[in-house]
Amino acid sequence: MTSNHLNIDLIFYNIRRSVLSGLFLFLLSHIYGNNYNPKISSIEIIGLSKTKPYIVKREIQQLINFPLDSSIVKLDRNRIFNLGLFDEVNWQLVPLEDGSAVLEFSLIESINRLPPLILPSYDEEKGWSLRGAYLIKNFQGKNRTIELNGSIGAHEKIQLLFSDPWIYGNHVSLLMYIAKNSYKHLFLNRVVDINTIRMDLGKWYGEKIKLMFSPAITRRIYTNDVDTLSYNYFIPNLKFIYDSRDIYWHPRKGIKFINKFSPRMGENEFFIWDQSYSIYLPIFDFQHNMTFAMNLTVKKKWGYKDDIWLTYLGNSYNIRGWNLPELINDNPTSVNYRFGHEYIFSTMELRKLMIPKHRSRRGILNGLGIVGFVDGGFIFNKWSNINQDNFIGGAGFGIRIPIPMLESIRIDLGWGFKNKKFNNYPVWHFAIQQKF
Repeated sequence: MTSNHLNIDLIFYNIRRSVLSGLFLFLLSHIYGNNYNPKISSIEIIGLSKTKPYIVKREIQQLINFPLDSSIVKLDRNRIFNLGLFDEVNWQLVPLEDGSAVLEFSLIESINRLPPLILPSYDEEKGWSLRGAYLIKNFQGKNRTIELNGSIGAHEKIQLLFSDPWIYGNHVSLLMYIAKNSYKHLFLNRVVDINTIRMDLGKWYGEKIKLMFSPAITRRIYTNDVDTLSYNYFIPNLKFIYDSRDIYWHPRKGIKFINKFSPRMGENEFFIWDQSYSIYLPIFDFQHNMTFAMNLTVKKKWGYKDDIWLTYLGNSYNIRGWNLPELINDNPTSVNYRFGHEYIFSTMELRKLMIPKHRSRRGILNGLGIVGFVDGGFIFNKWSNINQDNFIGGAGFGIRIPIPMLESIRIDLGWGFKNKKFNNYPVWHFAIQQKF
């Protein structure tokens, strides 16, 4: 018998098994109602071709030889989906003659390897570049990522990265990368060169709390026709994360808090405290696939402050609806409502999942979410300078399209708001992943 005949027989066997088990579960649900909780005799994982089975099994907390707990299995399903290795994750019960059942997780693996590619690349701040990349998302089937990428043009870059979210023990993660970047500063008349070596070590405590220690060594050089500024720093970042979201690419419920402490140790040293607080609430009920999401982001800074370290409001990651600031030859702080060293801004979004993320028959990843948003905040040199006149805002709408390996593409159209008036013309924003 040929392999084609074997595959056809296997397909018909699986279809017949699914139909019969579905009919049996339908009858049992009418007999027992929604309280059908059989003892789980075994757990099977279907659909793996590259991923090692233990990568999935270590996310499953439903116990064998214990009654089914559907609430635990739903969380198991979410954890498997959040690995980012699968386009679809479903579970079902296969009843057995003795009254027990087999718990089956049915998975469809995502694309996890890209051949060497050379493609145009766009960055909102830096512009267009020609980028080359070689990426393995699921190296050795162990959920490890290896990435080598570089670019020429507006952003000259070379980077080598390795990550493993569970490299040792119980949820101990590792990320390492070395990178060299060069680009023209967005609003200062300088060319920026950055060399960085960094390592991230993380540890999950339970299901929701993660601590990360991320020491880095960086050299930053800012050059123009007048002078060259050079900074060498050791940066022992420390990050605390609390994350109870259900599905990462499109959270329906939960909260996520991030507190990051980042000392720049060296000459002209300073200390940064970044905070982000997000909450996600389902609207009506889960059947409507609508979520209200809100975020508050705060940056506090102590120590050395110079124009080199200025940041701004008005882009796809803080307040949308504003054109990027142009080159400023004099003092950037003269436009004080857009530039500063510290800031506070907030975002509210109403998200509607129109098409759930799934793989089509042609192997193409489908899905679509729409979003309405309102942003607003302040930026300043120090907290005592907060002034109502400095407030800027933005409002608009956008779409979210899931893509392999990078979660989703974000496209937003926003109108800036200042002094109780909206700007006359909207601004497009393109980015990867949700804003928060």
